[in-house]
Amino acid sequence: MEKEVSYNKVELFENINEAELDKLLCCIRSFKKDYQKGQTIYMETDSIPYVGIVLSGSVHMIKEDIWGNSSLFTFFGPGELFGESFAVQKDISSSVIFKAAQDSKVLFLAAANIIHTCPNACAFHGQIATNLFHLLGCKNQKFINKIEILSKGSIREKLLAYISQLAQEQKSKYVSSPLSRVALAEYLSVNRSAMIRELSKMRDDGIIDFDKDTFIVKEGTHGKEHKRDS
Repeated sequence: MEKEVSYNKVELFENINEAELDKLLCCIRSFKKDYQKGQTIYMETDSIPYVGIVLSGSVHMIKEDIWGNSSLFTFFGPGELFGESFAVQKDISSSVIFKAAQDSKVLFLAAANIIHTCPNACAFHGQIATNLFHLLGCKNQKFINKIEILSKGSIREKLLAYISQLAQEQKSKYVSSPLSRVALAEYLSVNRSAMIRELSKMRDDGIIDFDKDTFIVKEGTHGKEHKRDS
């Protein structure tokens, strides 16, 4: 399993020093758990009393319809939270499935101990609650980005929107995708074979290049002049 992300890289723990963090993790009843690739973390309708932080690996949030067809709604990498949107609701049952996309380690924190006043009046307790609600706002932006991608009419436009968002986040023209080709097709809600053909066409048109899960955005090309219905 890959190296765990450092706690000082986890946004939920921002502005909490190392000495306070040890007390915090005890106060909010934290524990770690390992998952193998493909293992389910939470099933639909499961109660979610804990906020999860990915320490290593990755976690996929999956939605299934009544016929058993699944779609990848979003994904979480090292340092990112998952399950918090359900954990802070009055009804804490899940409407999605959380699954380890690769061998992963997760740190769980009791949500009730974050959002309710600490009887010990710990100074760091207010800070982590503030951080949590800030991250809830950031998560809403992530969902808006997904809606923007799915609103595009063609496979090419969806790919361009996805790569563009990653390039802006990573501030680089060399874009590392956290999704495999199979997972990316599911995330974009497109046929995998058709998506792979479109990627090859985009490379031939000089819009992008790629090597495994890394995309290279070509200078001076924005896709508008190269759009092709898919």
